[in-house]
Amino acid sequence: MLFVFKLSGQNKAYLGILRAVFLVFLTLGGILGGPIGNKYNRKKILIFCEIARIPLLILLFFFQNIPMVIACNAVIAFFTGIFRPSRQAMINEIVPQENIKKANGLFGSTVAILHLVGPLLGATLFGLLNGINLILLGDLLTYALGLWLLSQMIYSDEREVHTQQEGLFLEIKEGFKYLGKRKDLLAINLNAFCAGLAIGILIPLLVPFTIEILEKSERHYGIIMAFFGLGGIVGSWSAEKVSHYLPHGKVPLLTIIIETLIFIAFVLNRNFPLSCLILFIWGYLVFIRITTQMNFISDSVETHFLTRVHSLLEMSFIIPNISGGLLIAILGEKYQTMELLLAAAVLFFLSINLRLPLKHMRLLWKTEPGKVERVVQV
Repeated sequence: MLFVFKLSGQNKAYLGILRAVFLVFLTLGGILGGPIGNKYNRKKILIFCEIARIPLLILLFFFQNIPMVIACNAVIAFFTGIFRPSRQAMINEIVPQENIKKANGLFGSTVAILHLVGPLLGATLFGLLNGINLILLGDLLTYALGLWLLSQMIYSDEREVHTQQEGLFLEIKEGFKYLGKRKDLLAINLNAFCAGLAIGILIPLLVPFTIEILEKSERHYGIIMAFFGLGGIVGSWSAEKVSHYLPHGKVPLLTIIIETLIFIAFVLNRNFPLSCLILFIWGYLVFIRITTQMNFISDSVETHFLTRVHSLLEMSFIIPNISGGLLIAILGEKYQTMELLLAAAVLFFLSINLRLPLKHMRLLWKTEPGKVERVVQV
């Protein structure tokens, strides 16, 4: 994002386009990823997606202009979208049920560490080297490591025989039907939709916010994002303990309510150290919510519906994320950064809190779904 911001002469609209195109292709991949993961061997899907992304990174060593960056980023996002539902469903299949909460917490911690190290290291290297080649090399090494780790995994897929006959659109339709029967899951998806729109506006504006409003450099953008990741690590570690006191859907509901207040506080603040603290708290809340949502789904969703539910949850967040990016592409040069961020924060607050009296939100707080039993696929 820093690279495109520089190439475009600090044009916010290009950041919105980059984000929106990335998310469109991530969504397309996610739409296909649920049914594909339900039909075919999930380990093979993950390996294929890792291999498919490598040539795209290599292209960026030779063609470093805005159209090529956007195009390669988009196709990488497509394979990432296919990758993610199978990855999450595999966690539920290869981990014994009594350890699933620890596994989800470990996964959340790993993602949070990436949010800590990635932006900090990337922004620092970009500021020092004024380019992205070393960053691309790091990405290539992570894909190579991922391929090696996946090749070592023992995974026996016993689902292929009974799922092979279902068509793609029937798979998607069945996923929506299942969601319609589970109002608690519907609430989680609608909350993800609201958060997705708000974050879709925030992310493209975070670089100009750091530079224009906080009056800091690209390196400080990496620092502020690293604090979000650090909060995420703490949140992932503490999610299981917190859920002992507030089981089932209570934590996902409470955390997103507090997040609406955190967004407003972040936008109104002008102090850099305090901004770091606010993003630390926000990261803490987000990763508690994500981890407890995964635990909630792992405990209560039948294996046959897992990839569908994870895919729909991804889409619930990503589709409004695309809309947010498109809004910035259209309005980024017409309105001030602060005006756009404040509008997003107020919209996020209203879209969550005005729905609290509704049935699906009350059910998310009260519901106690039964725990499903799984066969471990190893």
